[in-house]
Amino acid sequence: MKTKTSILNAIAITATISLTSSVAMAHSDHDHSTVSYKWALSDNLQAKIDKKINSVDPTALIGLKAFEQKKLAHYDIRVGNKFNTEMYGINFLVERTSAGMKIVDASRFGKVSYTDTVPIKKVQMPAKISMNHKSHAGHDHGHLPYEWTFGLKTQAKIVNGILKNEKNVLVGLNAFEQSLLREYGFKPGNKFQTTISGHPFLIEKTSSGIKVIENVDTQNVALAPHGHENM
Repeated sequence: MKTKTSILNAIAITATISLTSSVAMAHSDHDHSTVSYKWALSDNLQAKIDKKINSVDPTALIGLKAFEQKKLAHYDIRVGNKFNTEMYGINFLVERTSAGMKIVDASRFGKVSYTDTVPIKKVQMPAKISMNHKSHAGHDHGHLPYEWTFGLKTQAKIVNGILKNEKNVLVGLNAFEQSLLREYGFKPGNKFQTTISGHPFLIEKTSSGIKVIENVDTQNVALAPHGHENM
C-alpha cells in the first residue's frame, strides 16, 4: 500500500508538469516550432479537410469553428505551432493560424518525427480483456481498443480521486470535455484506456463524466505492441 501511494503521489506531481510522459507541451504564443506529437483528426474534421483538398478550387487554408479551435488550444497547440496529422496514409504538416489551420507540407512519412498521438490512438487490447459485453438502454459497455489523452486538469482530478478513494473514482467533466469525447465516438458505458505519466488506467465513460475502473498493471497483463493508427 505504501509503494502504491508513493507511485500515485509521483503521478500527481508529474501530471502538473506534462500532459503525458512522452508529450511535451510548452510553447510561446509566437512559437512556430513543430509540436512533438501527432494530432488525430476526428471524422468531422477529416471530412472537412478532404472536401477542401478535393474541391474544384483546392486550398491549403482550412477555417475552423470555435469548437475545433478550442480543441487544439486544449492540447496546447497554439497559433503559429506546426503539428503532424494523417489522412489516407499521407502525413500532413499543418500550422495553426488565428482563423484555423494551413497545410504546409504532405509526405509519405519519410520526414515525419513525433513521439505520440493525441487525443486518441488505437492500441492492442490487453490479453485479459474480453470483447464480449452487454449493453442496455443506450449504454454500450464494450471495451474499446483506444487510448485517450485527457487534459491536465482532468488528469489531476483522476489522480486526486485515486489518492482519496481506491474504488469507484468518479470524475465529472465539463460540457466541452463531454463534447470532445462525443466528437471521437465515445458513448456512456464505453471502456477505454488512458495513461498518466506512464501509468495506464482503465476508464469507463458515464453520463456526466468518467469512472476510473482500475489501474492496469502492465507487469501482469500481456500487452501487444502499440500502433500509431488513429480513428
